[in-house]
Amino acid sequence: MSEVRRAWLMSASGILAVAALVVLASGAIMARNGGALLPFQWIDVTREGGAFQRVSAEQIRAAAAPAATAGFFATRPEEVRERVLALPWVAEVEVRKHWPDVLEVRFSERELLGQRGEEELVDVTGAVFPARGAGETRGLPLLDAPDERMPELARRYQRAQGDVEAHGRRIVAASMSPRGALEYRLDDGLVIRLGSRDIDLRWRRFVDSLPRLPTFDPRPVAVADLRYTHGFALAYGEAVPPLNPDSPPPSP
Repeated sequence: MSEVRRAWLMSASGILAVAALVVLASGAIMARNGGALLPFQWIDVTREGGAFQRVSAEQIRAAAAPAATAGFFATRPEEVRERVLALPWVAEVEVRKHWPDVLEVRFSERELLGQRGEEELVDVTGAVFPARGAGETRGLPLLDAPDERMPELARRYQRAQGDVEAHGRRIVAASMSPRGALEYRLDDGLVIRLGSRDIDLRWRRFVDSLPRLPTFDPRPVAVADLRYTHGFALAYGEAVPPLNPDSPPPSP
């Protein structure tokens, strides 16, 4: 056997021996760490926007930990993200792995807008989520719409709320039917029915007339029906009917 071939074989044997030692060492490490190679030593949790409010760092770590047991190489950030997103108050999640043993979880909390019924809350995007553990919810507006309509209702409510606040009033309830019929109730009991067509035009016409309504009649307005082509109808009195966005408009 030539010297070159002998040297090559010795080099190859050395490489194989080193590789075997690496495999054995890796196996020992994985056995000691429950099968995980390079296990995470820390889950770093950061909340976008500052201090924690309704979700704690401990809750985030508890949700992320089961998906991070496979170690640095095998852990899937997408799985960690899905687990953290399952927490009711979490809105968005970003997960990153930092060599050699840190898992970073950055999240944002939902910004609360209102509530739907007794067991569900609504955030500013119109997403509906469970109210369990929500804490104090008194004073929230009541928002009622199917899930697929809730984002539109949330947008319209926020714009309309800004309009009526300029007149010292507040929307305490808003509803949208499956076909898109919209209705508001103000804090003074006034019910405003907009229907499902030309909503923006109808609403702007009414808001612009709101300061002048007492000059027409000093009595409180119970219902404002905006479902007319060239104007709206007012009903006076103390009684406030229940929200019913699908009720037909009265005959002009």
